[in-house]
Amino acid sequence: MPKFAIIIVVIVILFNAIRIAAKASSHHFECQGCGAHFQVHFSRYMFTAHSFDGKCSVQCPKCGKTDLLAPLPGKE
Repeated sequence: MPKFAIIIVVIVILFNAIRIAAKASSHHFECQGCGAHFQVHFSRYMFTAHSFDGKCSVQCPKCGKTDLLAPLPGKE
């Protein structure tokens, strides 16, 4: 693989990591089970399952329910 392609891949990976970190720190989730509002850590947000419509598979720290939830703007 040419060096140029490797550089492009690294830039894309870094850009996405920064984008995900920014979203994780500026968004929160609302549990459908108990109504608790919570944020997830960057690493959990980055390595969780995401759907095409922007929802993430996250677990509520209060009741333990795992669900596909849409991130809501603002901190918890």
